[in-house]
Amino acid sequence: MNLKLDKSGWKRVRLGDVVQRSRKQADPAEAGIERYVAGGHIDSESMVIQRWGDVGDGQMGSTFRYVFEPGQILFVSARPYLRKTGVVDFSGVVADKTYVLDADPDNGLLQNFLPWVLSSDPFVEYATAEATGSMNPRLLWGQFQQYEFKLPSLDEQNKIADLIWRVESHRVQLRASRNVMRATRLYFVDQAIGRALKNRAVPLARVAEIRGGIQKGKRTSGEVVDRPYVRVANVQAGEIDLADVKTISVSVADAERYALRDGDVLMTEGGDIDKLGRGAVWRCQIPQCLHQNHVFAVRVSEPSVSPYWISLHTESTHGRAYFRVAAKRTSNLASINKTQVSEFPIGILEGEDQLNALSTIDRLDSAMTDLDTESVTLTALRTVVLTEIFGDS
Repeated sequence: MNLKLDKSGWKRVRLGDVVQRSRKQADPAEAGIERYVAGGHIDSESMVIQRWGDVGDGQMGSTFRYVFEPGQILFVSARPYLRKTGVVDFSGVVADKTYVLDADPDNGLLQNFLPWVLSSDPFVEYATAEATGSMNPRLLWGQFQQYEFKLPSLDEQNKIADLIWRVESHRVQLRASRNVMRATRLYFVDQAIGRALKNRAVPLARVAEIRGGIQKGKRTSGEVVDRPYVRVANVQAGEIDLADVKTISVSVADAERYALRDGDVLMTEGGDIDKLGRGAVWRCQIPQCLHQNHVFAVRVSEPSVSPYWISLHTESTHGRAYFRVAAKRTSNLASINKTQVSEFPIGILEGEDQLNALSTIDRLDSAMTDLDTESVTLTALRTVVLTEIFGDS
């Protein structure tokens, strides 16, 4: 993509000369302020801040006193490589490590252009290099002000910002559409599972074999082979993430015993309570792959029950509630055992009902994948545009 930008007239400026930082403070309770924004509420790469916390939720720290108003720009100075910056359309407070910013049009910078300066690769690289502190590196205000870049005229800024914001607006709409579709999917899953449970409910062990996995550090004898294995981190809700797969040395007998088969439903044994029992169907993505003992392999034995139907149960409200109640908890982790998994109630749908339900879910999943693909394309387009604008700054 070529915007055919003539940068010959752009002037080099210092960020501190064209940006003002608001330091207005207030006690949120006394001022009647209802919302606060922490770093976790700001999504990386998203230029519109749409999440917040309630001041009275007990999670807000004592340093959340810096007031922001609709239209201002927030920049999280801690770990600037995370690209946490964006515009707010509501009022609230932030902590001292989040800067509340306004562009200074009298000195040549427009408010709608500033977020793109702060999310550009040259600025992020500068901010990351200048950040101080080892555990939680932060770009101090002094270093923030020292950043230099080439600034277009006000008219050019308007045109450029209008283009990028159009792309961003479409991205936001795609994300909203996906959220609606995801909620629709969950509603449909709950309706289908609920209908099946009312029809006929059986323990999981009635329709499948629940298999434990290989234990790390187990002593081996005889011939030893190396095999990839799936661990808890690889098993997500409804999908398996194989970006980082470890290997383990096992005996030939154990390599056969713990090998995954096509159609096995992988279910997590332990972890955070909200992730406990999450499941996904194995499709032999990696040959000769094993599963760790913290991941159960549920091998369906009833021909009329699809592995995907079992997996949907783990995603449903019914499944989440079952594992929350059944789990054994420690201070911050939870676990389930083979007996509890075996007793997990599975709803049975007769005839074509199960296939029809799975077909509907598949269409929703396909539509969400299409939205994700389009969103990735728009993100790439935005990156290309920003590179052309701010490259060689």
